[in-house]
Amino acid sequence: PPPPPPPPATKMPSVANLSLPGTALPGAVTVTIADGDALKKQIAQYVATIAKACTKDRFVVALSGGSMPKLLTGLLDLDVDWSKWDVFFADERCVPLVSNDSNYKACEDHLFSKIKGEKPTIHTLDTSLSPAQAAEKYGDELNSVGRRFDLCLLGMGPDGHTASLFPEHDLFRKPDGSVARCILDSPKPPSERVTFTLSTLQNSVRVCFVATGDSKTPVLKEILARKEGKLDYAYPVPPYPAAWVRSADGGAQWFLDSAAGG
Repeated sequence: PPPPPPPPATKMPSVANLSLPGTALPGAVTVTIADGDALKKQIAQYVATIAKACTKDRFVVALSGGSMPKLLTGLLDLDVDWSKWDVFFADERCVPLVSNDSNYKACEDHLFSKIKGEKPTIHTLDTSLSPAQAAEKYGDELNSVGRRFDLCLLGMGPDGHTASLFPEHDLFRKPDGSVARCILDSPKPPSERVTFTLSTLQNSVRVCFVATGDSKTPVLKEILARKEGKLDYAYPVPPYPAAWVRSADGGAQWFLDSAAGG
């Protein structure tokens, strides 16, 4: 049998029922399936709409690496006020920012460097510090600009991990209320990383996942179940971080390609 799910985030009353097997979460899931340029356009329109609707002075965003930067390039064709954005990375590898393993470098190469005019404020990990010190500083930076994300744009691995929260790792299974934490033994290289925690991601105003490729299909079939002709979250919640990261109201948006959607 699968291991039991992690305990709920201690500071998240809206998802306090996560510890109760089979209990439905509040909020709704929306699933969009498209391919190629159509997928990029739909993601871009979704993100741009949320950014424009944000009434705060700053729009605070968490981005993932992997294929996410390329999939966000549709934003370059839209009217986006990048100067309002504060960009963090949902997780980052403890490597120099010029390393090909750096999520910052992936986003810079494929997205930030192509923005015309004023660019977003990009919060990078201080890799001159130890991983633990870098995690604490990164958490403090988020607290300084509003304490929560307006939007988390996340990917998912074939094992159901998201950010650097891995299914069998204590960092996922034993949350401690930290804003960000370091991981020194990541199941995927590089081994040393900093990630925002489950409770921090769950506190986001909106959460959006993008998953492409048929390697994601088996886990997605456990996370999303077809109910009354549409995809919805499965219950009980399976023990995958991507199944547990939802917005503060329990909802999420998923963008899939047809391969991932099965």
